[in-house]
Amino acid sequence: MAKRPNILFAISDDQSYPHASAYGCRGIRTPAFDRVARGGVLFRTCIAGSPGCSPSRASLLTGRYHWMIEHAGTHASKFDAKYATFPGLLEQAGYWVGYTGKGWGPGNYKDGGFKRNPAGPVFSSRKKNPRIKGISSTDYAANFDDFLRQRPEGKPFCFWLGSHEPHRVFEKGIGLNQGRKLEDADVPAFLPDTPEIRSDILDYYAEIEWF
Repeated sequence: MAKRPNILFAISDDQSYPHASAYGCRGIRTPAFDRVARGGVLFRTCIAGSPGCSPSRASLLTGRYHWMIEHAGTHASKFDAKYATFPGLLEQAGYWVGYTGKGWGPGNYKDGGFKRNPAGPVFSSRKKNPRIKGISSTDYAANFDDFLRQRPEGKPFCFWLGSHEPHRVFEKGIGLNQGRKLEDADVPAFLPDTPEIRSDILDYYAEIEWF
């Protein structure tokens, strides 16, 4: 039988797909993401399951469109336990599972019959003091290390790394303060092209780099 792979599922919070240096975005440096892209598959036509936070995550967890999962397909609602999730199925198959940061949410999974977050058991006790306002204090790497240390010998693992970044409210001016230039901001056509908008986009870039 083939050896079962370990799985590290890393998800940012409010990041639009082209905003990584692997996609040619100016003013942003994502070397870790770029390294994964070079060694694997870089999607260019992938679409999120939903524009909302919790329904999009529910789609990822269940493998279903958000309109197929009832309450979980709406924002900040409940998640019915009758819908299987990939961490739960992997756990039944003998995997060591867990998550840190943001799993499924916002919403109330207990009202749907789950005893824990649908992303798995939580590993988020380790904290740090980020120097940027608005950045989560969750120490993602240290919590992942705790998860690995507690893993029973011989068990494959599946870990959900749910970054809280990028997400408003950003530290105002951090993008410029870190050396970015206003001309590096990629302003979408539906927004006014002003210095204030460009500066705000650069603040968003700073949080992407944290992730």
